[in-house]
Amino acid sequence: MPAIRHRARLVLALVSIALTLLLHFSSFAQIPPPPFLSPSPPQPLIIPSLSNPLVSDWIWLDGRRLFKVAATKGNLSERTQAVQESLEAIKRSYLRSGSIEPRVEIRTSNNLPVIFAEDQHLLTITTLDAELRGIEITVLDDQIKSTVERALKSSRSEREPQFLQQQVIVAGGVISLAILLNRLVHLWQRRLKRPAKAIAAPKTDGTKQLPPVQFWIGFKGILYQVLSILQISMGLIGLLICLDLFPYTRPINILLLKGLPIPLTLTGVGLATYLLIRLSWAFVNRFALALTVTPFLTPIASRRTLLRISTIANVLKGFAVPVWIGIGVIVALILLQVDVGPLLAGVGLVGVAISLASQSIIKDALNGFLVIVEDQFGVGDVIQVGEYTGVVETLNLRMTQIRNAEGQLITIPNSEIRVVANLSSEWSRVDLDIPIPYPADVDQMLALIQTTAQAMAAEPDWEKHILEPPQLMGVDDFDHRGPVVKVWIKTQPLQQWAVSRELRRRLKIAFDEADIAIPVPQHQLWLYQPRS
Repeated sequence: MPAIRHRARLVLALVSIALTLLLHFSSFAQIPPPPFLSPSPPQPLIIPSLSNPLVSDWIWLDGRRLFKVAATKGNLSERTQAVQESLEAIKRSYLRSGSIEPRVEIRTSNNLPVIFAEDQHLLTITTLDAELRGIEITVLDDQIKSTVERALKSSRSEREPQFLQQQVIVAGGVISLAILLNRLVHLWQRRLKRPAKAIAAPKTDGTKQLPPVQFWIGFKGILYQVLSILQISMGLIGLLICLDLFPYTRPINILLLKGLPIPLTLTGVGLATYLLIRLSWAFVNRFALALTVTPFLTPIASRRTLLRISTIANVLKGFAVPVWIGIGVIVALILLQVDVGPLLAGVGLVGVAISLASQSIIKDALNGFLVIVEDQFGVGDVIQVGEYTGVVETLNLRMTQIRNAEGQLITIPNSEIRVVANLSSEWSRVDLDIPIPYPADVDQMLALIQTTAQAMAAEPDWEKHILEPPQLMGVDDFDHRGPVVKVWIKTQPLQQWAVSRELRRRLKIAFDEADIAIPVPQHQLWLYQPRS
């Protein structure tokens, strides 16, 4: 952790140095800071007035804002375009003239000041422009005249070879700094990259294992993704800085910035929503892991707690997704200045209509909630629902998915679960029926079966799976093969199949050594000769 904090402080220091250098060179060239370091260009301002509503917009030169022009709502676009075209023509004329000082003067026409530059008409300052700023026209014309002079001088100085060489050096420094920062972030990501922590679920039998219950503490994963976003952001910021350094590319920068607000807003809200979802999952995983890892529970209770907590954690994580997505959509609409009041009212009405039309979904959710709260079964349990038996892979408020022995994934709506048999709750039992031959000595066979089962239960490899000594229930039935002996063995959950298979194997070996044949069905054929 100290190394990570050290790298974080180094990254912040390098970013501060980069911004300081950029502002220093910008002030050296007597040009304002780049647009992305200053407040974003305001949208056209509407001054409320019942008689004469005014709107305003900026006039630009080489990607720099100069001054605002005002007009009535229907004439703003035409006036802005005319002033912009005149200013571009004046700039080209000034750059071709070779003079150092631009010729900007104020003339009067119809009692209104008119700005001329390089003997070309730029704009006529109207009372609307003065009303927009709340100052006198005589003060406004001097301000615009000075602004145009400075802008034309900057336009010439920015095209001088010495200035361009300086900006190339700055661009190289910005690119080098961006590469260095990306490299440091990459090293940070490599340090954070660790394998996910998992708690393996107990095996169902000797060969098959339930899917592991993942309890990865996702805070490092979230930080890893934040750093990936930071890498992309640093590359984009470096590109914008480099574009802003040169007057030839600065208009491209402005076009990008003008087109980015809506995509950036949507992207930012989307990323924030995704990170909040991941953060919620991380909190749920951390809380579930804290509840699971406890030394005060028996192995059986610990396993049952693990399954139950993992089930509840999956449900909570599934519930967090629609909640955060809904909040993200509302926030995005608010940021885009959309009135969400009527929308929310409409969504409420639609929700009521959907709830009335989809009562089965509500029944599924209620039954799923009861299944989880009552701990009828959980993810990793082996259950039997009707004619279907398998391992529970997914359990949420809507449905339950089980995987049967053939690998088929069976989806059952929770409202359809009436009676369920949990084959792995707390403990399991081997219920084994063993046929013996009719001619064999019953007491001898019972002793042989009892000895074989007890010897197996005493072995260390099987002792941990068998909870109680085997119970020989005696002769349970008679059938066409012979007497049937029943054996019960209480085992760990999901271990009954492995224990029963091993016991059958040992009984076959014991019968062979005792020279006792396992009875098989036999048929007798009787032939009668009819009397003549």
